[in-house]
Amino acid sequence: MGVHLHKHSFQFVNALTDFSLASLPAATRPHFSVNNEWDKFYQWLAGQPEHTTVVVDGLCSLLDQGKQVDQVVEVFDCCRRISELKGGRLVLSVFLDEFSEPLVRALTRRSHYVFSFDGLVSGASADVSGQLTVVPGHLNCQTTSAFKPVLLHYKVADTTVQFFSPGQARTVL
Repeated sequence: MGVHLHKHSFQFVNALTDFSLASLPAATRPHFSVNNEWDKFYQWLAGQPEHTTVVVDGLCSLLDQGKQVDQVVEVFDCCRRISELKGGRLVLSVFLDEFSEPLVRALTRRSHYVFSFDGLVSGASADVSGQLTVVPGHLNCQTTSAFKPVLLHYKVADTTVQFFSPGQARTVL
């Protein structure tokens, strides 16, 4: 959301399919396919540049492939350790439903921050797409950090996302 591709170099990884994606256009073709060979993926990840931010979209999809919660948490832990060793960051997106709730709880206990994107409590709006709540995760709560929860509204446009305080017109920002 809101990422300008000319400022960042993305490496796409396919962890969901076992068949070849070579026929995809170069812009969307994965740079690496896991094919259930996680050790090779961890080696590939360790070979990425220093201070790399790893974004994992839909980690809970591994549950749909038959992996157990502890196996998915192990994938997260390995990615986090490699990212921390290289001075990078790890960002996950997971969808909370009745099937992924145990995974979300386990990941929250291993997180510094938890970002929750939700619809507006008051209902739909033309000027606001939803609300973002940022709360400290369990790891952040174990430190002396004075981080306080934050609530922001957001509006999604074609290529950007605008964040603003509730009750503030987004044109003011």
